[in-house]
This record gives sequence, C-alpha cells and structure tokens, in this order.
Amino acid sequence: MADALKGVIIVILLAFVFGVYPAFRQSEVVERNTKLAASAAVVEFVDTVRAKGYVDVGDYELFLHSLDASYGVFDVQMEYYKKNLQPLYTNPDDYSTFQNSFSVRYDGYFNKDILKVLYPDSGTSLAADDPGRRFTMHVGDLFNVRLESEGTTLASRMRSLLFHSELIPVNLKYGGMVRSEAP
Repeated sequence: MADALKGVIIVILLAFVFGVYPAFRQSEVVERNTKLAASAAVVEFVDTVRAKGYVDVGDYELFLHSLDASYGVFDVQMEYYKKNLQPLYTNPDDYSTFQNSFSVRYDGYFNKDILKVLYPDSGTSLAADDPGRRFTMHVGDLFNVRLESEGTTLASRMRSLLFHSELIPVNLKYGGMVRSEAP
C-alpha cells in the first residue's frame, strides 16, 4: 500500500517537473518578449511624436502594427497636456498689478480628442498625409501613452494557479515633453 502511494506521488511530481514547469517557464519568456516588443513600440512612437511635434496618421498606424506584432492585445490611451501660462495679478481687473510671475496650468486632451483629429467624421475624405489630419502640439507640452493589456497572459494565469497570486495585466506608460513644433 505504501509503495503504491509512493509511486503515485512520484508520478505526480514527474508530471509537474516535466510538464508544468517547462510550460510555465516558456510562457514567462513569451510574456517577457511581448512586454519588450510593446515597450519598444511605445518608446519609438512617443519619441517620434515628441520630436516632430505632432501625431500623424501614418505614425499612429505604424505604432498599432508594431503592437500587433508583439502578439498582445492592448488598450492604447494617448494623453496630451497643453501648457498654459497665466500671469498673476493682485487685482485681475487692473493690469498694473502684475506680480512679475506666471502660474502654469495644463489642459488635458485624451484619446477621443486626438483620434477625432486623426480620423475626422467629415464627409470629405482627406489623404493620410494631409496636414489637416495632424494633431499638433507645442514645445513644452506633455505627451504620454499608456498601454494596458486586455485580458491576462498565460504566464499570469499559471502564476495565479501555482502561487495563488493575483492576475496582473501588462501595464506600460511612457511619455515626456514635446521637444519640437510642427512646421
């Protein structure tokens, strides 16, 4: 009886060692490669936008194709914060009370606003390289892209099953200050 129990335990351990563990390690490698490919796509897109000073349809579609090549399904959120300088006055009705300083306020524009410019609903069809389909920015403004995976990866599900941890989606954020303005 004890020998049969030992045999069953050994078979279960061998199945784990030769089946589950290699599959888990391989799924972690796939997840890491997906994160690296998505991160590289985000960095390239954001750096291009920050250097040009505008979001272009061609650059955005190239970014989406790069994300597709990472074999992940992502929710893309673009954020643009326009820098506004407001002079400070002790009495806003009297311009002679200027305090020789400014306050900085950022107005946010998000995915819906940016995509409305890139893909207008107007009846006229504009070419993809038409300047009217560019979301322009100015030096000093902020541009960010956030990615969140839709669903979970196989590695995350296996980690949850084996170690009773939470399912953690892939989250990436990258952005910075616009360095150039559109011509």
